[in-house]
Amino acid sequence: MSQPRVLARPALLPIRELRSDPLVRNSFFLMATAALGAGSGFVFWLIVARLYPTAEVGRASSLLSSVALLSYFSLFGFSNALIRFLPTSRDRARDAGTAISVVVLCSLVISAGFGLAAPWLAGDLGFLRSTGSRLAVFVLLAAGAAVNLLTDSIFVAVRATRTNLLINGILMSTVKLGLPVLAVAYGAFGIFAASGAASTLAAIVSLAVIRKQLAIRARALFSRASLRAMLNYSLGSYLSGSLNLLPQIALPIIVLHELGPVLAAVYFVAFQISNLVSAASYAIGEALFAEGSHEPGALRRLALRSGGMMLALTATAVAAVAALAVPILRVFGDDYARHGTATLVLFAFSSLAVAFNTWAGFLLKVQRRLGRLVASNLVFIVVILAVALGKLHDGLIWAPIAWGLGNLLCGAVAAVGLVRNPREEQPA
Repeated sequence: MSQPRVLARPALLPIRELRSDPLVRNSFFLMATAALGAGSGFVFWLIVARLYPTAEVGRASSLLSSVALLSYFSLFGFSNALIRFLPTSRDRARDAGTAISVVVLCSLVISAGFGLAAPWLAGDLGFLRSTGSRLAVFVLLAAGAAVNLLTDSIFVAVRATRTNLLINGILMSTVKLGLPVLAVAYGAFGIFAASGAASTLAAIVSLAVIRKQLAIRARALFSRASLRAMLNYSLGSYLSGSLNLLPQIALPIIVLHELGPVLAAVYFVAFQISNLVSAASYAIGEALFAEGSHEPGALRRLALRSGGMMLALTATAVAAVAALAVPILRVFGDDYARHGTATLVLFAFSSLAVAFNTWAGFLLKVQRRLGRLVASNLVFIVVILAVALGKLHDGLIWAPIAWGLGNLLCGAVAAVGLVRNPREEQPA
């Protein structure tokens, strides 16, 4: 009777080790959160499309896209700075409180400026300043979205990604799906408010959990010591992230200009599917960032294990999308399958380059070699825009080629930065 128990232990040991491994565990919870967010977002827009006029949906989608950019710019890189410095911080409450205060202040100023300038930036968004109360609600909800992104980074930094899954994956998704029904009378602003209120609620709950369960009693303050410790890193991270964002904004505009609205729609669908393929590598990269910050002496081991995980999961997803490209695109319509199959397959394979670039970029962040990260993202911009502007008129397949080459060469430049004095840490 004792023999089966002895034989069973070795088989269970790897599973137990995986469950106790912070890199694997945090990667899993980050991927689960991203999957729930993507799924609830899809259902949210299905509900909205049934309840609201098409024109209102179009205005709301533009506004929510703008708020996503405003939230990113309001962070000023403090999300990355917290992941890098909070694991070894001597005063987590002071550092977190300073970052939150800076982000809230920046978000209020930036979103208020956007709301006031909306009629000149985009005439269809003029409804934001139709009343003072509407503008105030917009500013507060935009600030809530930015704080929610920042609290996500705090959970990652202190290895509390399971809690983040419960708040941002389950609570926020549930609230977000229920609110559009209550806001139909407010049109496009109601759609925005439904999404923004869910994010703001998640931010409030996150702050309460961070204070009570994680014992990080952050409060509103501006600590000079915290700013001195994090500001250079946050600004370097902010610059490299902004450079990385530019091709993602410019590429669909170039496609629309060169190939017209039909192929622009095909591009949009194919690119979004490829982002789902790359979701695993982004989650593993963020977990690598946190674990490398906790254990800098184990960075080589963490780099090898995270790279293997990225390759295995991304290659599996690439093979699945490449095999099922036609039926996947037919869900959206025959035109998408007719014009976009090759584009989707190439975008799927480019996800391998994205994984490589993500892996190298996060390792540079751990090592605080942000000057090299900025240089690699300059290569990213130049390659993608050069190929897109020079070749897109020959066909849509040049969009994924540009994207793949940009990520591959950007990752190569970052990897060279890792090989040269890999243990050296330096500010941007």
